[in-house]
Amino acid sequence: MTPARAVVSALGAAGVVLTAAACSGESEEPTGLTTSTGPAETADPTPTEDPAVADVEAAYARYWEVLVASENGLDETYEPLVSIMSDALAQRQVADIRGLAEDGVTRDGAPDVGVPEVSVDGDTARVQSCVDETPWNVYYNEQLVPQETGIRARVIDFERIADEWIVVDLVDQSEATISC
Repeated sequence: MTPARAVVSALGAAGVVLTAAACSGESEEPTGLTTSTGPAETADPTPTEDPAVADVEAAYARYWEVLVASENGLDETYEPLVSIMSDALAQRQVADIRGLAEDGVTRDGAPDVGVPEVSVDGDTARVQSCVDETPWNVYYNEQLVPQETGIRARVIDFERIADEWIVVDLVDQSEATISC
């Protein structure tokens, strides 16, 4: 049986906006001070993240969404897979799904995916995150199989092709620079 890969995540980015406000009031001021009635100054928000990083994070989340759906549903449909990964990886995933079905293996649930660490270099990117597959159940002939994988580092390489980030390599976890 080919080991199943998965991660679902709902990843999001948070922005911080700083605003300075001036106070005005009708209370008495100490002698020698004046009350300002001019407009408050507002600091412009500073982007805290490269847009490419956010795009890669979204592609990473979509990758796991499609992967989990294909394995949970034993869905061999090629089109959703090739929309998020290279042709070679999509073909391999279809073969994996067929193997799972032939071996009587099914899945339900979804893994817990940690916050991704993303590095972008031009049109290539690497994503690393800690993934716990324990909540992503595996059944063999309808019997729940105890999972012993625990939390493991996942390393995935992306490439920007026609303005879309797609998975081009599932890197061996020994290359991870994160600890889980």
